[in-house]
Amino acid sequence: MQTDDPTKLEATLADGRRMTLSLPATDAKWATDGIQGLRPVPPTHTGRGEEPPALPEEPALPLQVALLGLGA
Repeated sequence: MQTDDPTKLEATLADGRRMTLSLPATDAKWATDGIQGLRPVPPTHTGRGEEPPALPEEPALPLQVALLGLGA
């Protein structure tokens, strides 16, 4: 992580992409330290994980039943 500019936080991701975070000046008490109050947090998950199960195949509703849902 590099901090050349005191208002910006720069990081290089594992795949080589660069990310920059800048915080605007504020009078919020929780942000009085600016980027100095931030710390890096290691990722807890990587990748996409398991795919969800496929939806079950259901027949289409007849037009009359579908129109009942519209209040027709």
